[in-house]
Formats: sequence, structure tokens, C-alpha cells
Amino acid sequence: MEVKSNRVQERTAIDNVLKVIHDYAYVETLIIISLFLLTGYVIDPDDICMLESDVPYILILLAVITLFHGFENGVLSVTIIAFAIWFFYPTFNYIEFLITLMMTMIFSEFHNYWTKKIKEAEIDANYRGAKLDELSKAFYSLKISHDQLEKNYVVKPMSIRNSIEYIIGKHEEINDDQNIVDKNKEYYVNFIELLAKSFNVHNSIIVYKKDKTEDSLFELGTTDVVYSTDTAHIPIEVIFEDYLADKAIGRKTAIYISDDRGEPSVNIDDNSQFIAAIPSIQENKVVSVLLIQKMPFMAFNRENLTAISILLDYFSIEIRNKNILSINDEISIVEDEAFRFEYARLKILYNAYKVNSVVLVLRLDNELQATRIYEKIQKMLRSLDMVTMLEQNGLYYISLLFPLHDKAAALGYLNRLLNSLDEEKDKNFNYMVFDLSKTELLNKYLREDYGQ
Repeated sequence: MEVKSNRVQERTAIDNVLKVIHDYAYVETLIIISLFLLTGYVIDPDDICMLESDVPYILILLAVITLFHGFENGVLSVTIIAFAIWFFYPTFNYIEFLITLMMTMIFSEFHNYWTKKIKEAEIDANYRGAKLDELSKAFYSLKISHDQLEKNYVVKPMSIRNSIEYIIGKHEEINDDQNIVDKNKEYYVNFIELLAKSFNVHNSIIVYKKDKTEDSLFELGTTDVVYSTDTAHIPIEVIFEDYLADKAIGRKTAIYISDDRGEPSVNIDDNSQFIAAIPSIQENKVVSVLLIQKMPFMAFNRENLTAISILLDYFSIEIRNKNILSINDEISIVEDEAFRFEYARLKILYNAYKVNSVVLVLRLDNELQATRIYEKIQKMLRSLDMVTMLEQNGLYYISLLFPLHDKAAALGYLNRLLNSLDEEKDKNFNYMVFDLSKTELLNKYLREDYGQ
């Protein structure tokens, strides 16, 4: 059996102790201050805070604590030191106290500034990485569409992306059916049918997360199961205890039964009821696992397993988009679903971390002018920027989304657009810039709503 994963280094006992101390910042601060005061008492009981020393040990200590943990821990340290000065010195040295307090406030400003910059850079990197991952999967699904489906004579040739979009396109139909409680389950049932037709995967199971909103773990109680038509029902507890399923979930990588050369093999392994387990990962978390029980020998190969893995990821992304829009669709007036999803995802980041993005909206009253400018914008777009156009009340609105950028970036893009337009009359239009805190105002602008 082949297991593809990176070995995770185990933590030592010292690492675990340090992690516990670090997780409880106040405890760590109390320990450090106590050691400092104990050291000062051992060196000179009459100068426990080392105020008379030539080296400003207190400021060095406060710099380390405050820059690492922030204002609250710095104030806690200053408070303890103030009590030590009050009880262990004949007179309260208020000058030293005020200096330490002032420096703590300065250190805390640096801590807040750099923490904010690091968080913004981390969010930016994660967002760009997620977008790159989604685009890579979308590109690969297009690449394999002709290699796989067009070879299959069971169904008419059509791209895998179109097949998935057809399944997701049933969203409205499923929502209108009041008898369907679990919408996601119906999507996965249709996806299993697609795999059966396209890859001859006739015996398979998909375990998926039920919850749309909570950041819960992939485990019993948070997951549900769908089965293919020919697959016997297996209790979910037994599925999680299965060797292949457990390793695929724990190591977040596809695992399959292989021969001595590492190629997929349909030989049954005594450790598992399945021949392959393929997880779908989003933001380094498992959201679903496809378990293949039986598959024809000729179809069970590395190429097909890779294609299925990509399709499962791509399908899970589409499901996530639908789920996010079902609970957070604040610009429903926009027809472009991909645009609305990106706006919703960025709004979630803004609410959680206050990392802003902006929307530049151009308003035009001429269809030909709007079409020319829209086509020009499409050619000038950067990789993460998005654009859409809608017609409302005889006016044409071109909306540009600039993820993780501010108003200056949108205005800079507008200036470049104006300079690139050849016709002077095309440069005459109205525009506004909205950040993510102005969603209500954006909707009013798109609807030309001046009501109070």
C-alpha cells in the first residue's frame, strides 16, 4: 500500500511545555517577571528591580514582553514592578515608574503595528494561494475533459467542467423542493452519478461536512455520507475506523492500494474495505472524502485517480461557493455569481480581520460606450481582479473588484484606464469607489436609489 505524505515531526516534551506556556501569555509574563525579581533579590536585596544598575534591565525586559505579547502583558509587567518598587524601596521612584510606563506604551504601538502588518501579509498570501489553487484545479479540469469524457461512449462527449456546472445548476431546483432537507447531499449524489458515468466508479462513498458555517473538525457528528447505487451501506463509525479513510483524513492526501511498482492495484487489502481514499482539502482542512470500493481494473490507474481528485476538489469549491452565497449574499443585484462569491469571501475576511478590499463602479448611459470600456477593462485586468457589468434602469454599471487593495489602488487603475481610452467621448462617465464597509451604499448606487 502506498501512502503519499510528508512525515510530521513529533514534538518533544520540552516543546510541549513551551507551547503550553506560550499559549497562556499571562502565565508566561508572570513567570518571567518573577524570575527577574528573584534574580534582582539574589544580587541585591535592597535593589530588587535593579534600578541602580548601569544597564536598564527593566526596559530590556519590558521591550521583550511587550513587543512579543502586546499592551496587556506590558501593563501587567509594569503593575507588578510598581508594586515591587512600592514595597521593597524606602521611597516610590515615580520617575522610573513613569519611564517604564511610557516605554511600554511605545513598545505596544510597535507590537500592534507589526502584528497588523504580519496579519495582512498572511491573509494576502493565503488568499492568493487559495485563488491559485482554485485556478489550477479549474485549468486541470479543462485539460482532462477531452482526455476522459470524450473517450467514454456511455455518455455524449462534454467537458467535465460543464458536467459539474450542470450539477451545480440544479441549485434553484433543489432549493425549490421543500422535501429536500440536506441540499449538499443532493449535490454529492449527482456527483457520484457523474463519476459512475465518466470513470466507471460504480461502488463509492462520499463523506462530507454537513455544517456550512461553523469551523468544525471533520469527524463524527459533523459529517454525513452518500452512497452510490450499488454500494452497501456502511455505518459512518466503521468508515472513520477504516485504515485508508483514517490515513487519508489524517494526512490530507490521496491514498490507494498499490502494487510493488507503486501503481494502483485492485487487489483487496485486509486492512481496508476500500481501494482508494481521496480527500478534498480547502484552506488545509478536509471537507469531504471519496472512498472507492470497487472499480474496473482498466479504469483504476494513476491518471484517472488524479483526475477524480481534481474533480472532487473543484466540485467541493463549487459547493462551498453555493453555501457561502446562501448565507451571505449582500450584492444579490449583481448577476455574476463568481463576482458575488468573491465579494462574500472578502467580506468574511474583512469582518474577521478588518482587511479591506474595494469596488470601483463605473456608471454609463450608453450601451456602446459601456461595451467598449468593458472589453478594454477585461484586457487590463490583473490576475486577482474581477469585473462584471449589469444593466439597471437604462444605465450600465461596470463593477471592478480589487481584492485586498485600498481606494488609492482603485483610483490608480482608473487613471490608467482613462489614459488607455482612445476616444475622448469614452472618458465621460460617472464613478464611485466603495470599500467593504459600504455594502449598503454600493447597493443603492447600483439601483440608483437615493431614498433615505
